[in-house]
Amino acid sequence: MRKPVLIILCGIFVAVHIIALGKITEESKKLPKDEDSAYVMPGSILRITALDFDGLASDFLFLKALVYLGSTYERKEEFRVEAWEWKWIYHVLDTSTSLDPYFLDPYYFGNANLTWGGGLIKEANALMGKGSRYRSWDYLLPFYMGFNEFYFLGDNEKASESLMEASRRPDASPLYASLAVKLAYKERRTENAIAFQEYILEHTKEPELRKEYEARLNALRGLGYLEKAVVKYKGRFGRYPRKIDDLITKHIIDKVPAEPYGGSYYITSLGQVKTTSESKLMPYQRLNLLPSSPSMLPPGQMSL
Repeated sequence: MRKPVLIILCGIFVAVHIIALGKITEESKKLPKDEDSAYVMPGSILRITALDFDGLASDFLFLKALVYLGSTYERKEEFRVEAWEWKWIYHVLDTSTSLDPYFLDPYYFGNANLTWGGGLIKEANALMGKGSRYRSWDYLLPFYMGFNEFYFLGDNEKASESLMEASRRPDASPLYASLAVKLAYKERRTENAIAFQEYILEHTKEPELRKEYEARLNALRGLGYLEKAVVKYKGRFGRYPRKIDDLITKHIIDKVPAEPYGGSYYITSLGQVKTTSESKLMPYQRLNLLPSSPSMLPPGQMSL
C-alpha cells in the first residue's frame, strides 16, 4: 500500500518541480520594456521554486542580463542604457549570485559594466563583497573592490583594506600589498591609477573591453607624464605653466602625448592637468562621484 502512495507522491513532486522550473525559465526569458516591468523575483523565492536547480536558475538570470545589455548596443543615444535599466541589471546579477554565490561570471560582468557604464559603484562593490566572502580563494574580487574604492569613490582607506585582503589570498600579485601601502599614505594618485589599470588590462581577455582599457590606460599615462612635467616646470620657474605648449617652449618636454579619445590635454590655473575627454575616465552617468574639489588638489595630482 505504501509503495503506490510513494510513487504517486513522487509523481506529484516531479510534476510540481517541472512546472516550477518551467516558470523560472519563462521568467528568465522576459525582458523589461520599461521601469514598471523591471521586476526581479527575489532570490529567496526562486531558491524555493528551483529546488536543486539553483545553478541552472542562476545561469538563466545571468544570461538574461547579458542578452539585455547586448541588445542595447543597437541604440543610437549617447547614454544608451537608462538609469532604471542599470538598476534592473544589478538586481538580476544580485539574484543570480544569491542562487549560486560561487558563480564567477556575474561578478566579473557586473564589475566591468555597472561601474563604467552605469555609475553604480556601491552596488558593484556590494556584488564584489558577496563574491569575495564565498570565493575566499579569489584575489581578483577584493582587488576590483579596491580599485573601485580608490578610483571612483576616492576612499583610500577602504581601498587599502581591500587590497591588503587581496594580497593575503593564494597566488596574489606582490603589487597588491605595494599599492595598499601607498594608498594608506594617500600618495601618487595618478601613478596608482595607472598601476591598477595596467593590472586590470593584463587580466582582461575580451577584445572590446581590452580596447576600452587600453585607451583609458593611455589617457592616464598621458596625464601622469604631463603632471610630472608641470611639477618640474613649477620647480624651475616658480609658477605653473599657463598652457601645455609652455612645457615645450621651456624645454621641459619634447612633445605632448597623443590623447587617445581625440580630445586634448590642458592645464588649469591651479596647475592641474586635465583632458577635454575627462568623461571617458569616469562612469558615463555619474561624473561628480569623487568628493575632491579641484581647488583642493595640489599640482601633480589628477582631479578625476
